[in-house]
Amino acid sequence: MTHLRDEIDANHAVFFKDWTAALAKNVKDLESNPVFVESYRRITVLQAIKAHIVVPNYTAESAAFYSEAHNDALVSHVAASAGAWRTALQSLRSCIENVLCAVYYSEHPVELELWGAGEFLIGYSDLMKYLEKHPRLGGSTKMSRALG
Repeated sequence: MTHLRDEIDANHAVFFKDWTAALAKNVKDLESNPVFVESYRRITVLQAIKAHIVVPNYTAESAAFYSEAHNDALVSHVAASAGAWRTALQSLRSCIENVLCAVYYSEHPVELELWGAGEFLIGYSDLMKYLEKHPRLGGSTKMSRALG
């Protein structure tokens, strides 16, 4: 049994060395890539929207969805920078859903309270349908194409 453990530990050491070297290479290769620079700019815009629009106008509870969306965008950026594309895309999807929830719940405090009690859940498609018909967003087909 000790021999097996030693072999596993040796394999781990090689794996860890190779993985961290690959990570460092990915980060170095991508650090000046214009796509990642633009991604960071977008994250900065999300922060500005949070500070100047969401926090002053949304309840703390609905703004929390937007804060989570901002965190998801950061996680997506960092994961993509490390070459973890699947995780990056999952975090980006979560970012989009949380932005949509922030808008929806800012206008539906009853549903937000029900959600907090575990008695309400709205799906992505229903969020999109709601926001596509939203009078202040003008039924924006741009948003629909961008997020749908």
